[in-house]
Amino acid sequence: MAGEILINDGGAPARILPFIANAQIDAGECVVLAATGKVALASDADMPLAGVALTNATADGEMCNVITGSGVILNVKCDATVNRGDGLMTDGSTAGQLIITDDDANSSTVGYALEDANGGLGDADGLTKVLVV
Repeated sequence: MAGEILINDGGAPARILPFIANAQIDAGECVVLAATGKVALASDADMPLAGVALTNATADGEMCNVITGSGVILNVKCDATVNRGDGLMTDGSTAGQLIITDDDANSSTVGYALEDANGGLGDADGLTKVLVV
């Protein structure tokens, strides 16, 4: 799965760190650090991302490797409406995926789509190439 999530580390500004998951997390989903110190699916645009899951965690307590850093190109779960060039932020209604940035919340932008979305979470993988900022 690692080759499918990390596209380019931009000269190594990214780090892959091991965390414990607080629930099921799929590779390519955006995560935050919960108060427990575990990673959880990102669902609030105001929370800074810890990164993007590199590996799957099938349940609470399992290891989940996370890619952190900015200036990296990753395959990330995105809403099906995302198009190349869109600014992206986390989505409160569908945890773990990115949506088009709300014009009123530009400070919440966490990345930019480098291609049109590949079907969102309803697709087989729903992964879209994103430049993380």
